[in-house]
Amino acid sequence: MSSPVSLADRLAAHPILERRVSALLDIVEAESGQLDRASDAEETVIQNLRSMGNELLTDWGACKENQKFSEACLKHPDSKVRKKTLIGSALTEK
Repeated sequence: MSSPVSLADRLAAHPILERRVSALLDIVEAESGQLDRASDAEETVIQNLRSMGNELLTDWGACKENQKFSEACLKHPDSKVRKKTLIGSALTEK
C-alpha cells in the first residue's frame, strides 16, 4: 500500500494552484492589510476563486489536449499527425 501524499506535496506539483491557495490564505490571515471590511474580503476571495478556476480549467484543458495528441501518436506512430496551433496547423512527424 502506498503512503498518503501530503497536501503540501500535492500542491507543489501544481504551482498555479499553490500560488492561488497561498493568496487565499493571505486573505484569511489578514496579511494583506488592505481589507478592513468583510465585503472587501468577500469580493477579493470571489475574484481569486474565479481566477483560480479559470487558470486551472485552462491548464486542465491543455493537459487533456496534449494527452489526446500523445495517444494519437502512439496509435499511429508511422503516420503524420496534425496538431492545431494558434495560427494554423503544424505537421508533426513522430
